[in-house]
Parts: sequence; structure tokens; C-alpha cells
Amino acid sequence: METRGTFAPETRADALERYEEVGPVAQVVVREATKAMSFDADEYDERVTPEVIRTARDATFAELLAVHVGEGDEFDEWLAASEFDDEDVVRIGSDNVDNVVWHPVPFADAVIAATYQEEPDAAASTLRRNAFGRVYREEFYESGR
Repeated sequence: METRGTFAPETRADALERYEEVGPVAQVVVREATKAMSFDADEYDERVTPEVIRTARDATFAELLAVHVGEGDEFDEWLAASEFDDEDVVRIGSDNVDNVVWHPVPFADAVIAATYQEEPDAAASTLRRNAFGRVYREEFYESGR
């Protein structure tokens, strides 16, 4: 088993704090990307809406999430040794492949897991977007963030 990514929030407060921290980063990334696309000030003001910045913030946060990468047996062993039950797992993908990426969310009593045969980086990115959409988005938007 291998872990990729930098952030594994144990609490809702930890997740919210990191989400707040990536807000300015997302704004800078969007601003620099629009400069590279030669947006002038008017085009920037017209096209870069709060939704664009929010989407960049969401994606930045999600891509920082730590995910475990391993074979199906390694996931099963991890799950058996964890505080999670099989009912806590949201599974994405096919049961007929050998590998799994997963991200536990202790404060939500959830584990998001995605299966893959090849391409662990693509599977990890898909998993991160799903974890954000299924767990974190609700946590952040409910809080008014």
C-alpha cells in the first residue's frame, strides 16, 4: 500500500481550515491562468465569476487529499484493521479489477473507494473528486463557506 497526497483531515474543523487556506491559492491560479490566456481586465471581470473561483478552490482542495493506493486485498486488510465498517464504504467502479484507491473521512464515518486496473493517478484523481462531491462539498457549503 502506498499513500499519495498531503492532507487527510481527521475532523471537520481540520478540513474547513484547509479549505479556507486553499482559497487564496485558487484565486492566484485562476488569475495567472487568465493572464496566460491574455484576458484583459474587462474579460477577467466578465468571465471569472465567484463560481469559477469556487470550482478552482474545490479542485485544489480535492487534489491535495491523501489517498491510499493498493491491491484489493490490501484494502480489505486496511478496512478490517480500521475503525470503519463495510457499510461505511462508498464503492466506485468494477468489482472485477485488482486495485483500489481509497480515502477515509473519519468525521463523516465514510470511506470513498474506487477500483481500477491500471492508471493509479487517474483513479486517485477520480476518487478525490468523488470524495469532495460526496462528503466535503456538503460539509463546506452547509457551513456557509
